[in-house]
Amino acid sequence: MKRLFNRFNNLEEVVLVILFPIMVVTIFVATMIRYLSTLSLVWAEELARYCMVWIGFIGASLGIQKNAHIGVEAIVSRLPERYKPHLSLFRTSVIVLFNVLILIFSLQIIWSQIQTEQVSPALRIPISVAYGAIPVGMVLMILRGIQGFKQNRSSSTSK
Repeated sequence: MKRLFNRFNNLEEVVLVILFPIMVVTIFVATMIRYLSTLSLVWAEELARYCMVWIGFIGASLGIQKNAHIGVEAIVSRLPERYKPHLSLFRTSVIVLFNVLILIFSLQIIWSQIQTEQVSPALRIPISVAYGAIPVGMVLMILRGIQGFKQNRSSSTSK
């Protein structure tokens, strides 16, 4: 399991480094073309939106990895030290459970989209590609949650 985590430890960062410039350049070029001429890149807004959705879900996974999500430190800091690992375990459990539920429901929606062969209006790609960010992000967050369980367990046993 440790090798699996090591393999994709930087996966989110690599994907974000690729998607963000694509989004920025697409919007910049579309804006410049619209400003300098009467032409419009119809597909540019849609591509940028889908990039932003993917960035959001993958970025949430990166936030879990780096423990950068907002927390209620005012409550946690007042707890005795012996309860803090339990609260961290509870928090991670809730995150993993929530992500499992969202994963299940998003797969149902995507399956429905595949069956109806829905495509995006401008790019004409299967809409399931855009919605695919949800299960991919959830799987990454679940794996980060499992990684958090392992880190919490190893830090509590080393004390």
